[in-house]
Amino acid sequence: MLNPSFVPLALLLQLMLLLLLQAGLSGWASLVLLCVLLFTYLSVWTKQTVRLRTINILAVLLCLLLVSQLGQQDMQDSMLQLLFFSAALRLFSVTSHQQQAKKLVWVQYFLISTGFMLNQSLWFAGAVFLLFFCNLYLHYLLFAPRQQRRFHWPEWRLLLWMMPLSIALFVVFPRLPPLWQTERQQQAQTGLADQLSLGGIEQLVQNNSVAFRVEFSAEKPPQQELYWRAKVFERFNGRDWLPALQPAAQPLLPSQASYHYQMMVEPHFQRSLFSLGQVHQVQGQVKPVAAGLIESYQQVNRRFSYGLSSSAKAVVQQNMLEASRNLQLEHSNPKASIVALQLKQSAVTASAFANALYQYFQTQQFSYSLRPPVLTKTAQIDQFLFEHKVGFCGHYASAAAYLFRAAGIPARVVGGYQGGSWHPNGDYLQVLQKDAHAWVEYLDNGRWQRFDATAIVAPLRLTQGLSSALPLSERQFLEQMFQQGLLKEWLQQLEWLDYYWSVWVVSFDQNEQRFIWQHVASLPWSWLGSGLLACCVLALALYLLMRQSGSTPNQVLRRQILRRLNSYGQKADHQTIECYLQRLIQLHPTQSALLQQLLQAYQQFEFDGQQEQLQQCRMLLNQLSARGVNRHESSGS
Repeated sequence: MLNPSFVPLALLLQLMLLLLLQAGLSGWASLVLLCVLLFTYLSVWTKQTVRLRTINILAVLLCLLLVSQLGQQDMQDSMLQLLFFSAALRLFSVTSHQQQAKKLVWVQYFLISTGFMLNQSLWFAGAVFLLFFCNLYLHYLLFAPRQQRRFHWPEWRLLLWMMPLSIALFVVFPRLPPLWQTERQQQAQTGLADQLSLGGIEQLVQNNSVAFRVEFSAEKPPQQELYWRAKVFERFNGRDWLPALQPAAQPLLPSQASYHYQMMVEPHFQRSLFSLGQVHQVQGQVKPVAAGLIESYQQVNRRFSYGLSSSAKAVVQQNMLEASRNLQLEHSNPKASIVALQLKQSAVTASAFANALYQYFQTQQFSYSLRPPVLTKTAQIDQFLFEHKVGFCGHYASAAAYLFRAAGIPARVVGGYQGGSWHPNGDYLQVLQKDAHAWVEYLDNGRWQRFDATAIVAPLRLTQGLSSALPLSERQFLEQMFQQGLLKEWLQQLEWLDYYWSVWVVSFDQNEQRFIWQHVASLPWSWLGSGLLACCVLALALYLLMRQSGSTPNQVLRRQILRRLNSYGQKADHQTIECYLQRLIQLHPTQSALLQQLLQAYQQFEFDGQQEQLQQCRMLLNQLSARGVNRHESSGS
């Protein structure tokens, strides 16, 4: 007979799963599942049994609906929805069939485990483990005897003993790479776009979510050098900057790196990754691409960790085509072109032109704003430079790159992030989406030097962050948006725990395991073996001592009598110590005098509890053990 609380608990579990797995469920699938669960609740409440024919018809309709949606969603989400449908429909038939309930429990185990394919953060893992234990309780209700439907301490103790075993298996068991991976489609992508338009980066400033985290192993770069390169835009169509058309990638240049750091990137559903300066070494599933960038082999649809070694030097020019490619320009902004030629007259080299352009942005009374005026004219750069003079980083980067190219100097726009903040509870740098930034790189003596016009107009942007560089009204707007008080402190604590969860657990791969085994192999095992043996002996002695100290003197004396007189004859289960000694007196006449004295001393000790009587019992036991059992008496008995 099925436990009456099983179906309501299983229904509640699936409702929680419906909320937890929303990222892998489409809108229509969530609505259908909610209707199915509601119908299940009504059938349980009214105590009506759903016919098997109805369940089969509904299952066929849902399968046809899934097949029709295969072209609009990836295979992973489709399989997740199919598994969820099978679990929800199974609820219809468990009211009276215990065998169906057992199948439901096993299906829910698989359904709960699929949550790690969607999210691997700390809070999500906690929710998954909570639902796992809820399903484990349903499993217990099915298989436990009817008189034992509640957990007792032995069962909980067994679960506690399994936890260190699970941790040991997690560390020791070989970490294999995934047999297959799927690239999830995501409509609302976060992070930098594949093209840069005037006013494009401003949308990310209102996003306070984490973009990535960085942990440096040794030297930390200054705040002014924290330019995280992600995308390079080399084509300009008069309005937008676009990436190059499949430029060739060059291998990494061997050199002594200045910074060694580990990156933990949040899912942004792109392949582009973030790096600092000139990259020399990479660790993890990453590869170098054109323009000194790096990217992942797969779309970053979950937290992704990799290691880098880079220097603060400018990025080296890869080939001659790179220079010619970054000189192409549509002269759609005549005023800007004239200014570039004027500045070029007094600046022969690229670095001299950069200094002249620095003075130009410094003296023309430009201002930095999160809400710049909309550029409506065809010549947008001219409108920005000579009319509005108010803009964000995208405006200044686009204008500076145009001026460089108009002067005959190869230049390109770089999109990425600038700065970051050190987390108060951890020794790592946290870069948010609102730290998105754009700047310019110009070619000078075979290296792409950085030129940031935003740092000229708003120098506080680099040293104190975005809000310090904005006007008072816009600064108050951002502070009100992100101000959370005590909640913010709790969120920082959770972020700190979540980060190290990702570092120590989620990112534990073959390399980390190989590193641990190398350290284990280098340990002095002879000394460790001796120490381990000594610890075992000490633990055994403490156990015996605690066991001895936890017993009363009467109990200790009884155990001593049974152990010492075992050769004289074993005690029956129903016998008391007095009856046992009386039987030994009859079986061994030669030792009857000592046994009689032992009996009297034991009875007196049981009644009085004096230390002298206890000593007398132990002395008599020593004498009886030394004399032993007469062979004739032993054979006769």
